[in-house]
Amino acid sequence: MKFRRTLALSAAVTASLAIAGPAAATDRPLRILGATADTALTQRWQDFGRRPGVGWAAADGTYSTRLPSGLDVWLYNDTFFGPVRADDSLPESSPFTHNSAVLSTPDAKHILTTIAPGPPGHPKSLVGPTPNSPGEPNDYWYWNGDGIVDGGKLRVIEFEQAPTDDPPPFNFAWTKTKLATLDPYTFRLEKLTDVASAGNVQWGTELMRDGGWTYIYGVEGEGFTKYLHVARAPIGRLDGPWQFRAADGWSADPAASARLLGNVGSSFGVTPVGGEYLLTTFGSGLESTIHAYHASSPIGPFTGGETIYTAPEAGNGRYTYNVAAHPEISRPGELVISYNTNSEKLADLYANIDNNRPRFVDLKLSR
Repeated sequence: MKFRRTLALSAAVTASLAIAGPAAATDRPLRILGATADTALTQRWQDFGRRPGVGWAAADGTYSTRLPSGLDVWLYNDTFFGPVRADDSLPESSPFTHNSAVLSTPDAKHILTTIAPGPPGHPKSLVGPTPNSPGEPNDYWYWNGDGIVDGGKLRVIEFEQAPTDDPPPFNFAWTKTKLATLDPYTFRLEKLTDVASAGNVQWGTELMRDGGWTYIYGVEGEGFTKYLHVARAPIGRLDGPWQFRAADGWSADPAASARLLGNVGSSFGVTPVGGEYLLTTFGSGLESTIHAYHASSPIGPFTGGETIYTAPEAGNGRYTYNVAAHPEISRPGELVISYNTNSEKLADLYANIDNNRPRFVDLKLSR
Protein backbone atom coordinates (compact mmCIF):
# COMPACT_ATOMS: atom_id res chain seq x y z
CA MET A 1 0.00 0.00 0.00
CA LYS A 2 1.38 3.39 -0.92
CA PHE A 3 1.26 6.41 1.42
CA ARG A 4 0.93 4.42 4.63
CA ARG A 5 2.35 7.19 6.81
CA THR A 6 0.28 10.16 7.88
CA LEU A 7 2.25 13.33 7.19
CA ALA A 8 1.63 16.40 9.35
CA LEU A 9 0.53 19.63 7.72
CA SER A 10 1.37 23.05 9.06
CA ALA A 11 -1.52 25.11 10.38
CA ALA A 12 -1.10 27.65 7.60
CA VAL A 13 -1.24 25.04 4.84
CA THR A 14 -4.15 23.24 6.46
CA ALA A 15 -6.19 26.42 6.79
CA SER A 16 -5.62 27.28 3.14
CA LEU A 17 -7.12 24.06 1.79
CA ALA A 18 -10.82 24.59 2.28
CA ILE A 19 -12.93 21.85 0.72
CA ALA A 20 -16.04 23.82 -0.13
CA GLY A 21 -17.40 26.09 -2.83
CA PRO A 22 -15.79 26.91 -6.17
CA ALA A 23 -12.11 26.16 -6.47
CA ALA A 24 -10.00 29.33 -6.25
CA ALA A 25 -7.32 29.77 -8.90
CA THR A 26 -3.73 29.17 -7.81
CA ASP A 27 -0.39 28.51 -9.48
CA ARG A 28 0.67 25.84 -6.98
CA PRO A 29 -0.37 22.28 -7.82
CA LEU A 30 -2.29 20.31 -5.23
CA ARG A 31 -0.33 17.44 -3.71
CA ILE A 32 -1.63 14.35 -1.98
CA LEU A 33 0.86 13.77 0.81
CA GLY A 34 -0.62 10.53 2.01
CA ALA A 35 -3.64 8.30 2.33
CA THR A 36 -4.44 6.35 5.48
CA ALA A 37 -7.30 4.10 6.45
CA ASP A 38 -9.83 6.00 8.59
CA THR A 39 -10.25 3.19 11.07
CA ALA A 40 -12.35 5.29 13.45
CA LEU A 41 -15.04 6.09 10.87
CA THR A 42 -14.98 2.55 9.50
CA GLN A 43 -15.42 1.27 13.06
CA ARG A 44 -18.39 3.59 13.68
CA TRP A 45 -20.21 2.04 10.73
CA GLN A 46 -19.30 -1.43 11.95
CA ASP A 47 -20.70 -0.59 15.39
CA PHE A 48 -23.84 0.89 13.86
CA GLY A 49 -24.38 -2.28 11.83
CA ARG A 50 -24.14 -4.37 15.00
CA ARG A 51 -26.87 -2.50 16.87
CA PRO A 52 -29.75 -4.63 18.14
CA GLY A 53 -32.95 -4.69 16.14
CA VAL A 54 -33.91 -4.50 12.48
CA GLY A 55 -31.70 -1.73 11.14
CA TRP A 56 -28.89 -1.19 8.64
CA ALA A 57 -26.37 -4.02 8.99
CA ALA A 58 -24.31 -3.54 5.81
CA ALA A 59 -24.64 -2.17 2.29
CA ASP A 60 -22.82 -0.71 -0.68
CA GLY A 61 -23.29 2.66 -2.38
CA THR A 62 -22.08 5.05 0.35
CA TYR A 63 -23.03 8.43 -1.13
CA SER A 64 -23.53 11.32 1.30
CA THR A 65 -24.84 14.88 1.31
CA ARG A 66 -25.83 17.59 3.81
CA LEU A 67 -29.55 18.10 4.51
CA PRO A 68 -31.40 21.34 5.39
CA SER A 69 -31.76 19.97 8.94
CA GLY A 70 -27.98 20.09 9.32
CA LEU A 71 -27.71 16.31 9.42
CA ASP A 72 -26.02 14.22 6.74
CA VAL A 73 -27.85 11.56 4.78
CA TRP A 74 -25.99 8.50 3.54
CA LEU A 75 -27.48 6.81 0.49
CA TYR A 76 -26.96 3.08 0.23
CA ASN A 77 -27.82 0.36 -2.25
CA ASP A 78 -28.35 -3.37 -1.64
CA THR A 79 -28.90 -3.28 2.11
CA PHE A 80 -28.84 -6.12 4.62
CA PHE A 81 -30.77 -5.58 7.85
CA GLY A 82 -30.06 -6.95 11.32
CA PRO A 83 -30.07 -8.05 13.96
CA VAL A 84 -26.52 -9.31 13.45
CA ARG A 85 -25.18 -12.19 15.53
CA ALA A 86 -22.29 -11.67 17.93
CA ASP A 87 -19.83 -13.20 15.43
CA ASP A 88 -20.97 -10.75 12.69
CA SER A 89 -22.88 -13.46 10.84
CA LEU A 90 -26.38 -12.77 9.60
CA PRO A 91 -29.36 -15.15 9.26
CA GLU A 92 -30.29 -15.75 5.62
CA SER A 93 -33.87 -14.85 6.53
CA SER A 94 -32.83 -11.28 7.40
CA PRO A 95 -34.61 -8.44 5.57
CA PHE A 96 -32.97 -7.07 2.42
CA THR A 97 -33.74 -4.01 0.29
CA HIS A 98 -32.28 -2.61 -2.92
CA ASN A 99 -31.70 0.84 -1.40
CA SER A 100 -31.87 2.65 1.92
CA ALA A 101 -30.62 5.74 3.74
CA VAL A 102 -28.96 6.45 7.08
CA LEU A 103 -28.74 9.71 9.03
CA SER A 104 -25.64 10.92 10.85
CA THR A 105 -24.46 14.04 12.64
CA PRO A 106 -22.54 16.52 10.43
CA ASP A 107 -19.16 15.23 11.60
CA ALA A 108 -20.24 11.58 11.19
CA LYS A 109 -19.17 10.92 14.77
CA HIS A 110 -22.65 9.66 15.55
CA ILE A 111 -24.52 7.38 13.15
CA LEU A 112 -28.14 7.92 14.12
CA THR A 113 -30.85 5.91 12.39
CA THR A 114 -31.85 3.89 9.34
CA ILE A 115 -34.35 5.36 6.87
CA ALA A 116 -36.40 2.65 5.17
CA PRO A 117 -40.18 2.69 4.75
CA GLY A 118 -42.34 -0.23 5.81
CA PRO A 119 -43.79 -1.56 9.07
CA PRO A 120 -41.47 -2.28 12.02
CA GLY A 121 -39.27 -5.26 11.29
CA HIS A 122 -40.19 -5.30 7.61
CA PRO A 123 -38.18 -2.58 5.81
CA LYS A 124 -38.85 -1.71 2.21
CA SER A 125 -36.70 -0.03 -0.44
CA LEU A 126 -36.70 3.74 -0.26
CA VAL A 127 -37.36 3.88 -4.01
CA GLY A 128 -38.86 1.10 -6.12
CA PRO A 129 -39.67 -2.54 -5.36
CA THR A 130 -38.34 -4.62 -2.48
CA PRO A 131 -36.99 -8.14 -3.15
CA ASN A 132 -37.76 -11.22 -1.09
CA SER A 133 -34.02 -11.89 -0.75
CA PRO A 134 -30.74 -11.15 -2.57
CA GLY A 135 -31.23 -14.36 -4.57
CA GLU A 136 -34.78 -13.48 -5.61
CA PRO A 137 -34.57 -10.20 -7.55
CA ASN A 138 -37.53 -8.25 -8.86
CA ASP A 139 -38.25 -7.73 -12.55
CA TYR A 140 -36.59 -4.34 -12.05
CA TRP A 141 -35.17 -2.34 -9.16
CA TYR A 142 -33.27 0.86 -8.38
CA TRP A 143 -29.82 1.47 -7.05
CA ASN A 144 -29.03 4.93 -5.74
CA GLY A 145 -26.58 7.17 -7.50
CA ASP A 146 -25.41 10.36 -5.86
CA GLY A 147 -27.79 12.73 -4.11
CA ILE A 148 -27.90 16.46 -3.40
CA VAL A 149 -30.32 19.01 -1.96
CA ASP A 150 -31.50 21.15 -4.86
CA GLY A 151 -34.48 23.47 -5.04
CA GLY A 152 -35.37 22.61 -1.43
CA LYS A 153 -35.72 18.91 -2.24
CA LEU A 154 -33.47 15.89 -1.88
CA ARG A 155 -32.69 14.78 -5.43
CA VAL A 156 -31.27 11.29 -5.82
CA ILE A 157 -30.15 9.68 -9.04
CA GLU A 158 -31.66 6.21 -9.48
CA PHE A 159 -30.16 3.55 -11.74
CA GLU A 160 -32.84 1.13 -12.90
CA GLN A 161 -31.58 -2.45 -13.11
CA ALA A 162 -32.97 -5.70 -14.50
CA PRO A 163 -31.85 -9.31 -13.94
CA THR A 164 -29.86 -11.16 -16.59
CA ASP A 165 -28.87 -14.79 -17.18
CA ASP A 166 -25.23 -14.10 -16.34
CA PRO A 167 -23.74 -15.95 -13.37
CA PRO A 168 -23.85 -14.23 -9.96
CA PRO A 169 -22.78 -11.81 -8.66
CA PHE A 170 -22.90 -9.87 -11.95
CA ASN A 171 -26.30 -11.11 -13.17
CA PHE A 172 -27.85 -7.68 -13.69
CA ALA A 173 -27.83 -4.88 -16.26
CA TRP A 174 -28.57 -1.16 -16.15
CA THR A 175 -31.63 -0.24 -18.23
CA LYS A 176 -32.29 3.46 -17.60
CA THR A 177 -31.62 6.36 -15.23
CA LYS A 178 -34.20 8.33 -13.27
CA LEU A 179 -34.21 11.25 -10.84
CA ALA A 180 -36.01 10.75 -7.53
CA THR A 181 -37.36 13.78 -5.67
CA LEU A 182 -37.81 13.23 -1.94
CA ASP A 183 -38.87 15.41 0.95
CA PRO A 184 -35.58 16.14 2.79
CA TYR A 185 -37.25 15.82 6.20
CA THR A 186 -39.65 12.88 5.82
CA PHE A 187 -37.87 11.12 2.90
CA ARG A 188 -41.21 10.54 1.24
CA LEU A 189 -40.81 9.93 -2.48
CA GLU A 190 -42.60 12.75 -4.32
CA LYS A 191 -41.79 11.91 -7.92
CA LEU A 192 -39.58 9.76 -10.11
CA THR A 193 -38.75 11.18 -13.55
CA ASP A 194 -36.69 10.00 -16.51
CA VAL A 195 -33.24 11.46 -17.11
CA ALA A 196 -32.43 12.44 -20.68
CA SER A 197 -29.76 10.10 -21.96
CA ALA A 198 -28.30 8.62 -25.10
CA GLY A 199 -25.90 5.81 -25.75
CA ASN A 200 -24.60 3.92 -22.77
CA VAL A 201 -23.99 6.77 -20.29
CA GLN A 202 -25.20 6.33 -16.72
CA TRP A 203 -25.61 9.87 -15.42
CA GLY A 204 -25.28 10.74 -11.75
CA THR A 205 -22.45 8.70 -10.31
CA GLU A 206 -21.34 12.06 -8.86
CA LEU A 207 -23.15 15.37 -8.30
CA MET A 208 -20.95 18.37 -7.55
CA ARG A 209 -22.11 21.96 -6.97
CA ASP A 210 -19.71 24.64 -8.20
CA GLY A 211 -20.44 28.29 -9.01
CA GLY A 212 -23.97 28.57 -10.32
CA TRP A 213 -24.12 24.99 -11.57
CA THR A 214 -24.65 21.44 -10.42
CA TYR A 215 -22.29 19.22 -12.38
CA ILE A 216 -23.57 15.73 -13.15
CA TYR A 217 -20.87 13.17 -13.86
CA GLY A 218 -21.66 10.08 -15.87
CA VAL A 219 -20.00 6.80 -16.77
CA GLU A 220 -20.11 5.22 -20.22
CA GLY A 221 -19.03 1.68 -20.82
CA GLU A 222 -19.75 -1.92 -21.55
CA GLY A 223 -18.29 -4.38 -19.09
CA PHE A 224 -15.08 -3.17 -17.51
CA THR A 225 -14.12 -0.38 -19.94
CA LYS A 226 -15.49 2.93 -18.69
CA TYR A 227 -15.29 6.62 -19.64
CA LEU A 228 -16.19 9.83 -17.82
CA HIS A 229 -18.84 12.24 -19.17
CA VAL A 230 -20.08 15.56 -17.72
CA ALA A 231 -23.40 17.40 -17.82
CA ARG A 232 -24.63 20.40 -15.83
CA ALA A 233 -27.81 22.12 -14.69
CA PRO A 234 -28.37 25.51 -13.02
CA ILE A 235 -28.47 25.23 -9.24
CA GLY A 236 -32.06 24.71 -8.14
CA ARG A 237 -33.04 23.20 -11.48
CA LEU A 238 -31.59 19.71 -11.44
CA ASP A 239 -35.04 18.43 -12.41
CA GLY A 240 -35.02 20.64 -15.52
CA PRO A 241 -33.09 20.42 -18.81
CA TRP A 242 -29.39 19.59 -18.63
CA GLN A 243 -26.48 20.71 -20.77
CA PHE A 244 -24.03 18.05 -21.93
CA ARG A 245 -20.32 18.60 -22.47
CA ALA A 246 -19.59 17.89 -26.13
CA ALA A 247 -16.29 17.97 -28.00
CA ASP A 248 -16.86 21.60 -29.00
CA GLY A 249 -18.72 23.03 -25.99
CA TRP A 250 -22.05 22.58 -24.22
CA SER A 251 -25.03 21.00 -25.98
CA ALA A 252 -28.67 20.33 -25.15
CA ASP A 253 -28.36 16.98 -26.93
CA PRO A 254 -27.26 14.07 -24.69
CA ALA A 255 -26.08 12.21 -27.80
CA ALA A 256 -23.40 14.90 -28.24
CA SER A 257 -21.79 14.13 -24.87
CA ALA A 258 -18.06 13.45 -25.25
CA ARG A 259 -15.70 11.09 -23.49
CA LEU A 260 -13.48 13.21 -21.23
CA LEU A 261 -11.39 10.56 -19.45
CA GLY A 262 -10.92 6.82 -19.71
CA ASN A 263 -10.23 4.09 -17.17
CA VAL A 264 -12.60 5.33 -14.47
CA GLY A 265 -14.61 3.20 -12.09
CA SER A 266 -18.36 2.76 -12.02
CA SER A 267 -18.50 5.43 -9.32
CA PHE A 268 -16.02 8.13 -8.33
CA GLY A 269 -15.68 11.43 -6.49
CA VAL A 270 -14.99 14.90 -7.92
CA THR A 271 -14.20 17.52 -5.28
CA PRO A 272 -13.25 21.22 -5.53
CA VAL A 273 -10.28 21.64 -3.20
CA GLY A 274 -7.42 24.09 -2.94
CA GLY A 275 -7.93 25.69 -6.34
CA GLU A 276 -8.33 22.41 -8.22
CA TYR A 277 -10.83 19.65 -8.87
CA LEU A 278 -9.72 16.32 -7.49
CA LEU A 279 -11.05 13.12 -9.06
CA THR A 280 -10.67 9.94 -6.99
CA THR A 281 -11.53 6.59 -8.56
CA PHE A 282 -10.71 2.95 -8.97
CA GLY A 283 -9.72 2.06 -12.51
CA SER A 284 -12.14 0.30 -14.83
CA GLY A 285 -12.82 -3.25 -13.73
CA LEU A 286 -12.36 -4.65 -10.24
CA GLU A 287 -9.07 -2.99 -9.34
CA SER A 288 -7.86 -2.69 -5.76
CA THR A 289 -5.95 0.56 -6.36
CA ILE A 290 -7.45 4.05 -6.05
CA HIS A 291 -6.11 6.75 -8.36
CA ALA A 292 -6.20 10.55 -8.26
CA TYR A 293 -6.56 12.95 -11.18
CA HIS A 294 -6.34 16.75 -11.12
CA ALA A 295 -8.06 19.44 -13.20
CA SER A 296 -8.36 23.22 -13.19
CA SER A 297 -12.06 23.10 -14.08
CA PRO A 298 -15.00 20.78 -13.32
CA ILE A 299 -14.86 19.39 -16.86
CA GLY A 300 -11.12 18.74 -16.97
CA PRO A 301 -8.88 17.98 -18.62
CA PHE A 302 -8.09 15.53 -15.83
CA THR A 303 -4.41 14.62 -15.61
CA GLY A 304 -2.27 12.49 -13.35
CA GLY A 305 -3.78 9.20 -12.33
CA GLU A 306 -1.26 8.43 -9.61
CA THR A 307 -1.99 5.54 -7.29
CA ILE A 308 -2.82 6.87 -3.83
CA TYR A 309 -4.18 3.86 -1.96
CA THR A 310 -4.49 0.09 -2.27
CA ALA A 311 -7.52 -1.55 -0.66
CA PRO A 312 -6.28 -4.43 1.49
CA GLU A 313 -9.62 -6.27 1.46
CA ALA A 314 -9.42 -7.33 -2.21
CA GLY A 315 -8.52 -10.93 -3.02
CA ASN A 316 -9.64 -14.47 -2.20
CA GLY A 317 -13.06 -13.93 -3.73
CA ARG A 318 -13.56 -10.46 -2.27
CA TYR A 319 -13.49 -7.30 -4.34
CA THR A 320 -13.52 -3.54 -3.85
CA TYR A 321 -15.24 -0.87 -5.98
CA ASN A 322 -17.09 2.46 -6.13
CA VAL A 323 -15.13 5.36 -4.65
CA ALA A 324 -17.16 8.25 -3.20
CA ALA A 325 -15.90 11.54 -1.76
CA HIS A 326 -17.32 13.07 1.43
CA PRO A 327 -16.24 16.74 1.58
CA GLU A 328 -19.05 17.63 4.01
CA ILE A 329 -17.36 15.63 6.80
CA SER A 330 -13.75 16.44 5.82
CA ARG A 331 -11.47 18.67 7.85
CA PRO A 332 -9.41 21.44 6.19
CA GLY A 333 -6.35 19.94 4.55
CA GLU A 334 -7.99 16.53 4.25
CA LEU A 335 -10.54 14.71 2.12
CA VAL A 336 -12.47 11.67 3.32
CA ILE A 337 -13.25 9.11 0.64
CA SER A 338 -14.92 5.71 0.86
CA TYR A 339 -15.09 2.51 -1.13
CA ASN A 340 -17.28 -0.58 -1.07
CA THR A 341 -16.36 -4.17 -0.29
CA ASN A 342 -18.16 -7.30 -1.44
CA SER A 343 -17.74 -10.99 -2.18
CA GLU A 344 -18.30 -13.18 -5.21
CA LYS A 345 -20.25 -15.55 -2.96
CA LEU A 346 -23.39 -14.46 -1.14
CA ALA A 347 -22.63 -17.03 1.56
CA ASP A 348 -19.49 -15.08 2.48
CA LEU A 349 -21.62 -12.05 3.34
CA TYR A 350 -24.01 -14.02 5.52
CA ALA A 351 -21.02 -15.66 7.26
CA ASN A 352 -19.43 -12.26 7.97
CA ILE A 353 -21.53 -9.25 7.05
CA ASP A 354 -18.55 -6.95 7.63
CA ASN A 355 -17.43 -8.14 4.18
CA ASN A 356 -20.11 -5.80 2.80
CA ARG A 357 -19.59 -2.69 4.93
CA PRO A 358 -17.90 0.45 3.56
CA ARG A 359 -14.30 1.40 4.26
CA PHE A 360 -13.03 4.96 4.65
CA VAL A 361 -9.72 6.64 3.79
CA ASP A 362 -8.30 10.05 4.76
CA LEU A 363 -6.31 11.92 2.11
CA LYS A 364 -3.77 14.46 3.38
CA LEU A 365 -3.51 17.45 1.03
CA SER A 366 -0.98 20.25 0.60
CA ARG A 367 0.60 22.68 -1.85
